[in-house]
Amino acid sequence: MTSTLEDLRMINARCIHCRACQYAYSGEPDREGQTEEYTGMIQGCPAGLYYGWEGYFNSGKQWIARAFLNNEIKPSKELLEVVEACTTCGNCETQCENRIDTVSVTEALRAAIIEAGIEPLAKHKKFGEMVGNDLLRNPYNEPREKRTDWFAGAKDRKDVKVAYFVGCTGAYRQQHIAKHTASLLKKLGIDFTVLTSEVCCGSPMLRTGQKAIFEDVMRKNIELFKNYETVVFSCAGCFKTFRNDYPRISGKPLPFKVQHTMELVRDNIRSGKLKITKPYSKTVTWHDPCHSIRHVGIAIEKDILSRSNNWLTDARTAEKAKEAWFELPREVMKAIPALQLKEMYRVKGDSFCCGAGGGVKAQFPDMALATAKERLKEAASTGAQVLLTSCPFCVTNLSDGIKALKEEEALSHKKLPGSDLEVVELLQLLDQLI
Repeated sequence: MTSTLEDLRMINARCIHCRACQYAYSGEPDREGQTEEYTGMIQGCPAGLYYGWEGYFNSGKQWIARAFLNNEIKPSKELLEVVEACTTCGNCETQCENRIDTVSVTEALRAAIIEAGIEPLAKHKKFGEMVGNDLLRNPYNEPREKRTDWFAGAKDRKDVKVAYFVGCTGAYRQQHIAKHTASLLKKLGIDFTVLTSEVCCGSPMLRTGQKAIFEDVMRKNIELFKNYETVVFSCAGCFKTFRNDYPRISGKPLPFKVQHTMELVRDNIRSGKLKITKPYSKTVTWHDPCHSIRHVGIAIEKDILSRSNNWLTDARTAEKAKEAWFELPREVMKAIPALQLKEMYRVKGDSFCCGAGGGVKAQFPDMALATAKERLKEAASTGAQVLLTSCPFCVTNLSDGIKALKEEEALSHKKLPGSDLEVVELLQLLDQLI
């Protein structure tokens, strides 16, 4: 099942503490941003930027993992607090020239500390209690039977080939995203259903080191959806967890195909079945969700290289395939009439995190908010009116960041960059335009 920290010892040993993982665009130091502040080689680690100490950067965490493996550091609550203060965004993995699976090491280190007898941090422990409770099966403490109340269509159908995995945030907190996704799927001519027995994908459990609960919900979801040909997603985190983590941790391929709804839109645009005619006359910038863009792109690259007999040639193929995935939402946006896209400086694999992932928003809300405000500041530097993204959690945290900026403005009577931005989910926009 799940790789232990010991299993990753040799991967972790490749870290030479060069600290390249602390930056974004470390391979493009001459690239210019919209402003001087966003030009050149800038730091890209949310935890490192917020706390400032080496142990909070990935470079420090990799050496903490090595010390833990060598019994040079003992498990403690204080150690877990440092290791958990990470959004697992994966920017460090993008920058690493030694191709270290940095996020897997960090997640395994969290699990190893908990398995050594240290209790999960308070909010994370509560997650586990709620997701592990058969009456809830979600981290929001909501009744399980209300998970699909938002859906007006026929549920639990067995006569269709496609099921929509809604996810906890879409089901309980960002229901408008779930509703727009369902509407969009219907407009694309996809006959689908939602399942009332759906449980949390387990991402919050895996990210915070609670392996047993994660493996439990993983098995339940695989069993629940095994008779469908395709499972589609609107949640970036759920998509990444199913696509990347379930096969890696179970050791078996999924019995169904997984697709993000954005892929379906892109495929229909390419085939000519979908032509968007309604204009969207606004200047937008795009925030790449870490889970569905960077993590999936890295996984595509690794999969090609894992089957390669000649990295010299196949590395180029892998890089092109990864870049093609990064372009997916951009290809969709280009099909929207009148939409003007102005890119931020840190994009695609180098994108800066919204601040919500890895259990950070619940346990370290100040860090999550500070990260969101930094990303909003970068978005504002482009001159865009709208910040587009496609992830319920990104929408939540970036919207919270705007609210916080407006509150700060009211107190200081000083204009803050990013406070005027509008955060819009791209799937919602597409449903309104098609």
